[in-house]
Amino acid sequence: MEITFDFETEGVVQEDPFLDSYELALLFEQTRQEIESGLRRKLHQVICAEHGQPPRITISGRYNHDSEQMDIQYHIDTCCQMFLVRVVKMLNVQG
Repeated sequence: MEITFDFETEGVVQEDPFLDSYELALLFEQTRQEIESGLRRKLHQVICAEHGQPPRITISGRYNHDSEQMDIQYHIDTCCQMFLVRVVKMLNVQG
C-alpha cells in the first residue's frame, strides 16, 4: 500500500501564533504517524482480489494560520470501483 502525505500551511502567520514553526512541524509529524499507523493497521495486506493491486492513499493537510485550524482530506485510488467500495468499508469499521 502506498501512502502519500501533503501537508502545507496557508494564511498569514500571526504576530503571536498559537503554534510556532517547531510546534507546527511536530503537529504535522505526529498527525502523519497516527494516520499512517491507523491506515496500515486497517488495510494490512489488502489487495484487489481481481487485479492484485493495493490501494493508493493521499492525505492532504492544510494548517491555516489565520484560523489556527487544520483540515485533513483523504483521497483513495484503486484499480476498480468494487475494490474502492471494499477499502472504504474497511476504513469505516471502528477499532
